[in-house]
Amino acid sequence: MKKFITLSLLALSAMLVSCTKEDEESLGGPSIAKSDVKFSVTQEQGHDNIVMLNSLTQGGYIPYWEFTGGFSKKKQDTINLPFAGNYTIRYTIYTQGGPTSDSTKISVSENDPEYFASPMWNLLANAQDGKTWVWASDIPGGICYGNGSGGATAPEWWQNGIAYLTSEKVAADEMTFDLKGAKNYTFTHAGVSQKAIFELDTLNKTLKITGSDISLGNKVTYVVVKLTADELTLAQQGDGWRNIWMYKRKGFNY
Repeated sequence: MKKFITLSLLALSAMLVSCTKEDEESLGGPSIAKSDVKFSVTQEQGHDNIVMLNSLTQGGYIPYWEFTGGFSKKKQDTINLPFAGNYTIRYTIYTQGGPTSDSTKISVSENDPEYFASPMWNLLANAQDGKTWVWASDIPGGICYGNGSGGATAPEWWQNGIAYLTSEKVAADEMTFDLKGAKNYTFTHAGVSQKAIFELDTLNKTLKITGSDISLGNKVTYVVVKLTADELTLAQQGDGWRNIWMYKRKGFNY
């Protein structure tokens, strides 16, 4: 209950901050009874990730929709829920008499094939099943961490392999990406796993992790230098230089 109250207060704060003068002028006088709160939530046939929200309540009010991953204060809106799963769509109307809420539940049958159309998603995360990456310490030459010139695809200047990773106690680190209900990221160090989320920009080929980091990382948005079914190379891009991390799919051997 405490968690629900906290979330409701956060939603109310977000709604009030986003109110415009036009919103304030649309507020009706008295509160509206829950029995008079009318709305519809409709999923697109054959593509149920697409959801149409329609406020049907009569009178003056500000509508506010809450759903996993976002909100809307439009009377009619179309949203995308990219992940398979069960969702609660909460509909609240605000009048001068206060808020009145109702909700409905919907089910999304599969991850949105259009949203995840780029092959990069599956190469990185293997959809809902997930994929685990480890240091590519057995790569020919053994160099998998270091830095180099601005366009380098492997360490050129400062070069390190398993000996350095072992001295830093990160040789056994693992990172797992999956798309089960969210863009999930799990970083495992010294047997302890840390849950976080990630964002993959398939157009600009960048990777950002929120709530954790990669092994020996610098908490930046990383450039995806290479991504195949078995290999992942990330870089921190500088002006004429790069820090470089080289990984392989867990279970893959060179």
